[in-house]
Amino acid sequence: MNSFRLQKLHKMAPRNVKMILILWVYALPLVRASIKYNQRTFLAVKAVQLIDPTKNGFRILLKDEFLKEHLSPTLLPTLYISAIPLKQDDDTVNKIFYPDNLNDDKQVTVDGLNERTWYYVCIEWENFNRHNETTGTDCRIHRTLDRFGKAADSTLEDIGAADISAQMFVFKVQSSADFPLRLTASLQGGEMPSPPAQVFQLNQPSEVEVVFPFLKQDRDYGRLCFLEEPLVSGFTAMGRQISGLSISRCFFKNLKTKDYELSISVSEASPYIRNNSSPLRISCVSSLILLFTVLSFR
Repeated sequence: MNSFRLQKLHKMAPRNVKMILILWVYALPLVRASIKYNQRTFLAVKAVQLIDPTKNGFRILLKDEFLKEHLSPTLLPTLYISAIPLKQDDDTVNKIFYPDNLNDDKQVTVDGLNERTWYYVCIEWENFNRHNETTGTDCRIHRTLDRFGKAADSTLEDIGAADISAQMFVFKVQSSADFPLRLTASLQGGEMPSPPAQVFQLNQPSEVEVVFPFLKQDRDYGRLCFLEEPLVSGFTAMGRQISGLSISRCFFKNLKTKDYELSISVSEASPYIRNNSSPLRISCVSSLILLFTVLSFR
């Protein structure tokens, strides 16, 4: 009885319903393929050729290959600029471009920023390439010009050698960072293994004394290098969190410790002579006093 009812229902099913079921079965693999094909891809591409600071913003020159491959008008591109301040309580500035003619100008600008202020400057983009959405980010650290039009590529303004001896280097460093910064000082590129790096945590403009003790006499330790790492994070126009950028610079060349025998003073040759010299000086003074006393009685 049940089989008879099923056969009857099967004969009563409309032909268009059967066709829909057949089409759905054949179209399902195509739908799956299209879903897999339409995906968002992040590209690690360098977009920035040069960033030129002004007093209140930045002019950003874009790379030719980036413009050609990722900002072609046929790809329906969108370009975003984010200026994220490293100083607390300053505002982030975002700007959006629909680059129809960027291949001619090759540059974009962001303004409305503060003078003499450090920023994360980020270029972001998104486009459609053969039904695939591609996106990417290129970020740098830069500072706007001060009121005199002076630029800066480092937070370190004044670096000097305070003491170069047979066993130790001492440097005085002035930092203008007005934001949380980790400053790492190291000696690199010399004939000797690099001594342990010196690490400082700064939150405001400060003078730092960098000391490298226990060095070998008459040896080349290379250059004095600094790694400046802002301990600040922010978000771009597309919602990406930006952190971990840094500035790396080196100063001086062929930093060499002195030779014991060629040191200017005997006390510089060994740290122990400075402590042991006091009794010698006292005995000499006592002898002079005794001599003057004897002569006065004569």
